[in-house]
Amino acid sequence: MSSETQPRNSRTLLIGGLVVALVVTAAVIFLLLNQVLNTPDTNNSGLAVVDSDSYFDGATVIDPPRPLTDFTLTADSGEPMSLSDLRGKVVLLYFGYTNCPDICPITLGDYKQVKADLGDLADDVAFLMISVDGTRDTPDRMASYLENFDPEFIGMTGEDQVLTKIGADYGLYYEVQQGENYTVDHTASIFMINPDMELTTVFTYGTEPEVITEDIRDLLS
Repeated sequence: MSSETQPRNSRTLLIGGLVVALVVTAAVIFLLLNQVLNTPDTNNSGLAVVDSDSYFDGATVIDPPRPLTDFTLTADSGEPMSLSDLRGKVVLLYFGYTNCPDICPITLGDYKQVKADLGDLADDVAFLMISVDGTRDTPDRMASYLENFDPEFIGMTGEDQVLTKIGADYGLYYEVQQGENYTVDHTASIFMINPDMELTTVFTYGTEPEVITEDIRDLLS
């Protein structure tokens, strides 16, 4: 064997070995990725893979439905109104305030979308907003604000003592920030109440209107 042939064979063997190594490495990577992508992440770390059967759409179902304590506040009409006055309807209840810069108008926009999507079924639904800023949110102020979204939306306002009593049923949190043009930190969920005045579902902020609409349809069917 010549001196030139030996290095050439060595190079051929080296290249062949590298090719085999690359193929093996690619196969290992493929198997590892395949295992990760098909294994649920039970430790809530690393790559999270959402299983379609357990996907959280923003709706937490209360099962069995929880009976709610009746309460009375001042409606945007200026007259007293109780939750029980809405018995027989599905109620979507939201706590907010008219000077809210973002979350409240977005949520009321979702209300508007849900109502439109429901069509005639919307006659069986009450869209309710309760103010957590009774100092500024007078009945007239509530009426004027809600009319920007839908004149049939219902506003309620009242004193902190009343909100504190009814808030326990909803896990209500709100805190007034100091300042002349103050803001109010508050619970941003939507609460769905069935016609028997029982809490059935809690929708987290940002739940798609289509999800809420479908759950209302199911409740009314």
